[in-house]
Amino acid sequence: MRKIAIGIATFLLAALYALCRLLPQQQRIVCISRQSDSAPVDFRLIKGYCERRDPPWGVVILAKQLRNPATYLIEMIRQVYYIATSRAVVLDSYCIVIGLLHDRIRVPVIQIWHSLGNMKRFGYTAFGTDEGHSEATARLMHMHEGYDAIATSSLSFADEFAAAFNADKGMLFEAPLPRVDLLLDEQHRTRQREAILTTYPQLRGRETIVYCPTFRKQPAANEAEAAAALIDAVNFDRFNFVYKPHPVSEQVIDDPRVVTIPSGQFDALFVADVIISDYSTVIYEAGLLGIPVYLYAYDWDTYREKRGLTIDFENDVPALFTDDPGAIMEAIESGTFDHDAFQAFVRRNIALPPRGTCTEQLCERILALAEKSAH
Repeated sequence: MRKIAIGIATFLLAALYALCRLLPQQQRIVCISRQSDSAPVDFRLIKGYCERRDPPWGVVILAKQLRNPATYLIEMIRQVYYIATSRAVVLDSYCIVIGLLHDRIRVPVIQIWHSLGNMKRFGYTAFGTDEGHSEATARLMHMHEGYDAIATSSLSFADEFAAAFNADKGMLFEAPLPRVDLLLDEQHRTRQREAILTTYPQLRGRETIVYCPTFRKQPAANEAEAAAALIDAVNFDRFNFVYKPHPVSEQVIDDPRVVTIPSGQFDALFVADVIISDYSTVIYEAGLLGIPVYLYAYDWDTYREKRGLTIDFENDVPALFTDDPGAIMEAIESGTFDHDAFQAFVRRNIALPPRGTCTEQLCERILALAEKSAH
């Protein structure tokens, strides 16, 4: 039944796409995301660059999470229209429409993915893990098919990235995400920090620890207890403790001593003096900000079984890796952190352009593909 339903959906989407192809094509890029219901920062930066460029290019951002299949159908119709009438498509996640119409799309499709660096198996390399997708469903939906190019923040992990997308390595090109520019911009960082402190004035006067755990499809049995133990280990006379939840996580920390800054208006990393994470690519962002990182691996034994990893956290990441919150706080208070070793680790995963910005590098590659396709 599922195969029949997908076949019918593909036929209807293909018919709609063929009709929309009869409409005039615009000098425009469409960016599509399922990561959130608001425009991702990387897409906003792409839009700003392309619209300021001479000649300017239009950019439409379609961002919507798939919560209800019935209502998402309307979004898929919008996607088909903009895919058919634009010069290029940019994705930061899997797109159902692109997958189902993979062999029919007549404009370049560029996948930029939403995570910095290399860390976890995903896509085709995550089959068979508790955190991955069903292989049968993925192949039926043509997951990650139809791409013309795939951006990666470093070609040092090209093999792993190509395998995740089931793609030829020749499709990959080196281009860190545009948001790297914001992390490296001192003025932006200062403005963001001050904006956060204005909104959360209780954070002034003490150093701030930001806790940002990764998303777990199946939360650990000891998740709440581990968070409570970490908070109890904090010296609140010296430190603030900010919780930065993953955008799709349902974990809530209900403790009056904790300030929760959800994703959206602010990025809590900009107010951090110290970051505690675990198996999250946020550690690369922390490295770009020059902030010390400590890894709270309270569920390491079960997590590494559920979620395939592409790096050895215990040996590859030059940061304290422990399930002991007391050891983390002791290291933080004593300032034990090897900045040089961590910077070298980050640079292996985030290859900054020799000139220009990350936004410029990525956009020019996208526009070159769009212009080449138009001729």
